[in-house]
Amino acid sequence: MISEIKLLTIDLDDTLWPCMPTIMHAEQTSYNWLQQHLPKITQAYSIEGLRDKRRQLMHKQPELMNDLSEARKAHFKELSNEFDYEHDWIEEGFKVFHDARQKVEFYEDVLPALDILKKHFTLVALTNGNAVIDKVGLTEFFELQISAADVSAAKPDPAMFIEAMKQMDATPDETLHIGDHATHDIQGAINAGIRCVWVNRDMQAWEEDNFRADFEVSDLLKLVEMLGIK
Repeated sequence: MISEIKLLTIDLDDTLWPCMPTIMHAEQTSYNWLQQHLPKITQAYSIEGLRDKRRQLMHKQPELMNDLSEARKAHFKELSNEFDYEHDWIEEGFKVFHDARQKVEFYEDVLPALDILKKHFTLVALTNGNAVIDKVGLTEFFELQISAADVSAAKPDPAMFIEAMKQMDATPDETLHIGDHATHDIQGAINAGIRCVWVNRDMQAWEEDNFRADFEVSDLLKLVEMLGIK
């Protein structure tokens, strides 16, 4: 199996770094900025209140799930309208959040493992979110990044996987996906007809009855070991 693999598609959030601390930091940074520049919003809503309001918006407009940057901007526009603010702050306000969202803390195995993997395979990053490999410091490892916004479809839709294989001229048999999320990553890879590795850092029990990953590792160095490379 390993001899025919040439393309690794790799998830970002919760595969290469813990997502929730990153988002919490970015939302706190954004909230502090809103307090300073648009105080009526923060006088009316806590961070949790804004988060709930954004979830409600995305429930009403589910297409926003395919572009989380546009979802946040749409949320800001909704807040502007609610408090009679102009819309001229939205791009700057989003940039404050987005810049903070790129400040990630890699799991300790990630950089050493990527350094080995890039010598043997073509690496493509796939994400439903809005982390950017150029901004988090991963440019040297990946040939390409594809996000849900790029293909107007979030994992487990197979569109991102298919686009990666198309751009890297790889077949499903030559492709292996690595990710942490049972539905987004494992079901998504299966939907695209490619094999997959579940990165199970917390040693959780597999809970899905209808599908499962081809392989399971506890971190990316274990993936390197599994692939038999150095």
